[in-house]
Amino acid sequence: CLGEDDGVHTVEDASRKLAVMDSQGRVWAQEMLLRVSPDHVTLLDPASKEELESYPLGAIVRCDAVMPPGRSRSLLLLVCQEPERAQPDVHFFQGLRLGAELIREDVQGALHNYRSGRGERRAAALRATQEELQRDRSPAAETPPLQRRPSVRAVISTVERGAGRGPPQEKPIPEAEEAQRPGPAGTSSSADPASPDLGPRGPDLAVLQAEREVDILNHVFDDVESFVLRLQKSAEAARVLEHRERGRRTRRRAAGEGLLTLRAKPPSEAEYTDVLQKIKYAFSLLARLRGNIADPSSPELLHFLFGPLQMIVNTSGGPEFASSVRRPHLTSDAVALLRDNVTPRENELWTSLGDSWTRPGLELLPEEGPPYRPEFFSGWEPPVTDPQGRAWEDPVEKQLQHERRRRQVRLRWVRW
Repeated sequence: CLGEDDGVHTVEDASRKLAVMDSQGRVWAQEMLLRVSPDHVTLLDPASKEELESYPLGAIVRCDAVMPPGRSRSLLLLVCQEPERAQPDVHFFQGLRLGAELIREDVQGALHNYRSGRGERRAAALRATQEELQRDRSPAAETPPLQRRPSVRAVISTVERGAGRGPPQEKPIPEAEEAQRPGPAGTSSSADPASPDLGPRGPDLAVLQAEREVDILNHVFDDVESFVLRLQKSAEAARVLEHRERGRRTRRRAAGEGLLTLRAKPPSEAEYTDVLQKIKYAFSLLARLRGNIADPSSPELLHFLFGPLQMIVNTSGGPEFASSVRRPHLTSDAVALLRDNVTPRENELWTSLGDSWTRPGLELLPEEGPPYRPEFFSGWEPPVTDPQGRAWEDPVEKQLQHERRRRQVRLRWVRW
């Protein structure tokens, strides 16, 4: 929503302002339902169906489909003039299943009916909308929502094609280490036959594996950034609501307050847990991929995570909540990466989170339940099998398994 407070005086100003904010990552898309009735356009919470805003048709000055600079898909424009405001508010919407043109026709049909009493235009718009919905278009094929701030995916370097043919700078535990290590009787122990991803795959598949893991890391960073942006927008909305409440002269809800209330709602405890688990997972993945990513390197990306971690700890009431997030366990390499690279300020935060954040999984009691697997906001899932049809294992869980096996081999060697 853009208005007079944003220095916007015309629709063209609003389109340019939106494009600039979008390029700077300052646009936060809020999902909602738009309902067109004979006398109102109403915005609803998609989960609870609670009414967020309701605009009388008489307050709608303009409804159109516009194409802001830099966009490949049109947006729905609603210009609403509230009686008590000197300037109208400008709203932009992007439809997930319906294009802006169809929604525009529906709203304009309702406006035509409201002003003239003739409903044939609205009826035609509703038929077109119904036909489009019956095509059952997949949301996954649609243009993505307004972009958020630039993703880490744009700066994490891709794995070099020769990475699998030479030793990395600091390679993770080799998949076939146990197969190459002599056992107590001088024979070679075999890899676990129940885990098809533990055997050597060859240099080409090693490159594919590293690329897959870099892609997982990118999606983890995307979700962490998205969560932090949500926290920032929530705080901004809360400040605006507080400011409006102090200056309110009437109990009547001002325009836009329903959306602000929704944005000011903090994430749930489950959502906080999810993002903290992803940060722990990212620590282990950064250590595992240390030889495969550069510019920025794993240590540099480690520092990048501490800003979000500090904000998450602060907004969840302190380190106690984060300390209770035990899964996933950190790998030994992750703990070493943290210990060797955190700044004094980062170290203070890190150590305040307790053993489950500062000690490797080898030194902690096993957690009950299936291994941790991240689930991403976008619904993206990494490839399940390699080109040979063998199942990929989760990289962090696989690293933890190798560390346990290596420790067992060392203990057997000492006993021998």
